Amino acid sequence: MVRQSCLPKSSALVNVPGCKIGAMEDSCTYLLALEGGGTRSQAVVLDIAGHLLGEGSAADVNANFVPFEQAQAAAREAVIAALQAAGVSGRQVVHFALGLVGLRLGAETFGCLLPYAKYHYFTEREVTFARAGVFRPHGVALVAATGASAFGVRSDDGRQAFGGGWGSLLGDEGSAYAIGLQALRGAARAFEGRLEIATEMVAVVCEHFGLHAADFRQQLVQLAYHKPLSRAEVASLAPRVAQLAQQGDPLAMRILDKAAADLSALALFVARQLFTAEEAFAMIVAGGLVNAGELILGNLRRSLAQAFPQARLMIGAEAPALALGRLALFNLSQHT
Repeated sequence: MVRQSCLPKSSALVNVPGCKIGAMEDSCTYLLALEGGGTRSQAVVLDIAGHLLGEGSAADVNANFVPFEQAQAAAREAVIAALQAAGVSGRQVVHFALGLVGLRLGAETFGCLLPYAKYHYFTEREVTFARAGVFRPHGVALVAATGASAFGVRSDDGRQAFGGGWGSLLGDEGSAYAIGLQALRGAARAFEGRLEIATEMVAVVCEHFGLHAADFRQQLVQLAYHKPLSRAEVASLAPRVAQLAQQGDPLAMRILDKAAADLSALALFVARQLFTAEEAFAMIVAGGLVNAGELILGNLRRSLAQAFPQARLMIGAEAPALALGRLALFNLSQHT
């Protein structure tokens, strides 16, 4: 476990104009939100009115794929960065919202940084809905990021359904990791001349990972197995594959088509557990793969219109940590 240490003296006691250090009135208190998963962690500081004051980021924190101590350190790093960016003391944070995948942290990690904070825990599912501004969900949230999962909930009777989220070894079809992995495998076959289609994937992989085409086999094998490549590093190749697909590369287009079909099938599987074809509900899609546009969303848009014509496709575009913070403020407002 990471040893406790407070903020550096230079940033531990920031004097907010009109406030005294340690004062707990609303004008001097703040909410901090920390969100993280298999790609990175993000933290934001908001005032009680919901204004963004500062943000920070660090490495991924999904303890299913990185050591606990490493995830814990990254979470603290993101929090400290956000506090310093906001010019706010951790003593002034009275609400701390956490939405971490595969990890639950508390006062053992943040007690020294945030001595007066009340902890509020949220799931990745709730954050995904919140990224589209939906705080009382009735529909399906599809996560299309390093991993892939879908969650559905009915607001009338509380029934829920879940699919995917098995991780890179057992599932994650349609995820950025799956795209990156297929791109690496495709590049290996293309290098040997075993593909029946033309592709620039070898050049893209070389450029992305800093490899030399003349030593491609040796360098890629060393990168993949000796380093080895992390789940997040494999997933980081996905945007380059999407860019190549937009340029018409046959292999990249094939990989994106497969990912889009897998995501669509996952989302509709969950939707069918809860909703009939005549019902109206929201289908929220969030995650880095949304940036691929219709290459990823087109299949889902068409399939959703055919299977659930009353459903509405929505994009969760707000940054995860900011969405989490606003969800926490919304929940607090409902209890006051």
